[in-house]
Amino acid sequence: MKILIVMDPGILIPVEGYGGIERIIEMLSLEYVRNGHEVHLLVTSGSKLEGCIIHGYGKAGFPPERRDALKAIPLVWGFLWKHWNEFDLVHNFGRLIYLLPILNHPVKKIMSYQREINKKNIKWVNAIPNQALFFTGCSQNLINRNRLPGEWEAVYNSCDFDKYQLQAKIAEDAPLIFLGRIEKVKGCHIAIQVALATGNQLIIAGNMSALPEEKIYFDTCIAPLIDSKQIQYIGAVNDVQKNKCLGKAKALIFPIEWNEPFGIVMIEAMACGTPVVAFNRGSVNEVIEEGITGYKVDTLEGMIAAVARIGNISRASCMDFAKKRFDVKVIAKRYLGMVSECRKKIVILTTHQPAANPRAMKEYETLKEIGYSVKLLYAYNTDWSYRIDEKKFTLGELSRQDLIEVGGNPHDSPINYFISRIMYKCLSTLAMFTTFKEMSFALAAFPLWRQVRQYPAALYIAHYLGALPAALKGSKKYKAPVVFDAEDFHRGEYSYYDEQEHDVVSLEDRLLPQVCAITTASPLISAAYKNYYPKKNILTVNNVFSKRYLQTHHLNVSKELKLFWFSQHIGVFRGLEIFIEALNYLPGAFITLTIMGNNRSQLYKEKLLALSKRPGNIFFRNTAPPEEIFSIAAGYDVGLAGEMPNFKNKELCLSNKIFTYLLAGNCIVASDMQGQKEFMEQYPDIGFTYKHDEPKDLAQKIKLLYDDRILLNTCKKTSIQLAKDTLNWEEEMGPWLQLVGQLLKGKKNSLAETVNAH
Repeated sequence: MKILIVMDPGILIPVEGYGGIERIIEMLSLEYVRNGHEVHLLVTSGSKLEGCIIHGYGKAGFPPERRDALKAIPLVWGFLWKHWNEFDLVHNFGRLIYLLPILNHPVKKIMSYQREINKKNIKWVNAIPNQALFFTGCSQNLINRNRLPGEWEAVYNSCDFDKYQLQAKIAEDAPLIFLGRIEKVKGCHIAIQVALATGNQLIIAGNMSALPEEKIYFDTCIAPLIDSKQIQYIGAVNDVQKNKCLGKAKALIFPIEWNEPFGIVMIEAMACGTPVVAFNRGSVNEVIEEGITGYKVDTLEGMIAAVARIGNISRASCMDFAKKRFDVKVIAKRYLGMVSECRKKIVILTTHQPAANPRAMKEYETLKEIGYSVKLLYAYNTDWSYRIDEKKFTLGELSRQDLIEVGGNPHDSPINYFISRIMYKCLSTLAMFTTFKEMSFALAAFPLWRQVRQYPAALYIAHYLGALPAALKGSKKYKAPVVFDAEDFHRGEYSYYDEQEHDVVSLEDRLLPQVCAITTASPLISAAYKNYYPKKNILTVNNVFSKRYLQTHHLNVSKELKLFWFSQHIGVFRGLEIFIEALNYLPGAFITLTIMGNNRSQLYKEKLLALSKRPGNIFFRNTAPPEEIFSIAAGYDVGLAGEMPNFKNKELCLSNKIFTYLLAGNCIVASDMQGQKEFMEQYPDIGFTYKHDEPKDLAQKIKLLYDDRILLNTCKKTSIQLAKDTLNWEEEMGPWLQLVGQLLKGKKNSLAETVNAH
């Protein structure tokens, strides 16, 4: 591939000193050359880079004078107009206006932003006819600050991990380090406060800002505290010095006071194995993996507390995790993957919001990480999920460009939401006709069906029956295969109206024969669907989660035994009454029960408390984001799975709570539903099964754990080891990805072999 990289004039490459965008360009260029690509650079005159062809313009001196900056525009235009057809890719890190002469030409173009994005500029570019134009931001947080039109992806900044040395072990009195330009928004004064409060030495490295107000900041807030002993200032550092300083540090303190698009110094520290403690602003939430590469905090007090537990982080694991995400080899591959002709598009459709459908989100994240272009279409269904999702959008944890809400919501788009509800009622009235019955099965069915035509794909994955008609419509229009994910046994679910089971059976019998494969969340659900559709490819994909959520094993050494149960909603048919009745059989035991979920009925909550002989030992918690439940559950001893046989699905399922308990290191006590009973018999050392309708039997199992803490701790230890070794997404995703790959290749025979093998 022949690649042209464009940058604003003013800075020479290779960069001298720290550098920012120019260092990113240097690393990417060299990585492209190492991979056999021909790389041309349209950069400041006088630049040199081994293996690259330089096309110089402008002059050195940053920031450039306004006249020189304006002169650069016609110079770049002239070069692109003359040479655009010589390149396979034009990658622009400079001004967006540089691309104007070639917007409507077929050469692939990437416009990358490392700083704030001007929404007006994006609007005018998208208003002009253009071809093969992709946008990237160096963090999702940067992109999400505006609802931007066009094709956007977050592609992180990188560093060359091969140039940094892992320091797996450091001295007991290792210092903290602050590395960056000395200005107020970088928070150097906060770093000093942290060092003084924790008794650690602090090394301050970086150049002083030339701005008058920042000089005042240094002279008044920083200089008086530099004693050259506990607080040392060593000035700007080169690459060799940086590697040494970061490597010997206990932690990098990154107390930014602004929404920095991406702090490269964070991943440079991680490349040495040095974890980062940072204020959770800008891109920090995306860069730091909590407890693995550092800690994210909101206050000075939180930062001080985080430094105290920095020794809990493995420096080798810190480096390894960061390398997989931020090494220049990974990032270069991401950029080239964006414009690859081989890149496949996949659309996931669900009637639930992201926070309410962790299974769909797990699939989305996995496919994105591999390099597919993925869109997830979803619909509003609960307020608690909306609040969690909006917070994640703000923090940059979710991509607004990839996760597309249809049908509106009562907060941001109430008119669209109102229209969707009216349409649903109208379609429900006409449900006697086949087409309308499909659209009346869920509030989201019609909005998904209407929107899917805008998203061509090579594969559609439908979660829940309400999303299946839309997936099949996309399949028909774009001649793509469809996977239906049966997380539940739908014809065996609770019926909200008399004819529901009949309607579900009718819908499944009409639509499921058209899908290429079915995935389910338990072996028994697979067997049940296989009974109805014996010729259909059906693959069991358990509701496991990534090992990155694995918690630290904690032994119970207290008198208290803490029980825990969670679900999206607190309500009947969950076995909660049995839990409380069982505790009533243990009046002298110090046992507490915590129930976590969205409480729809205060009356039901009061009923549960009234059922208890010791209501002071029953606690309620609000719903939490899915990824936080693991650490919450780790604070308890026993995870309860109290499914009841009120409908067939509950007898067959293996809910995600069981796999959450494993990662959290809980002993598991589960009701004797067939799916759970078989699972517990397969893994007998993680806990017990009890008779679902006999609270006395449950009480005996709990009493056994209460009296025998060695047994309890053995179960807890076995659970977490099982999650680490076997029951995790890293192990489970292999057959699922193989299924996806075979469908994308159109190899149905291989598909059948893949499914039958698992």
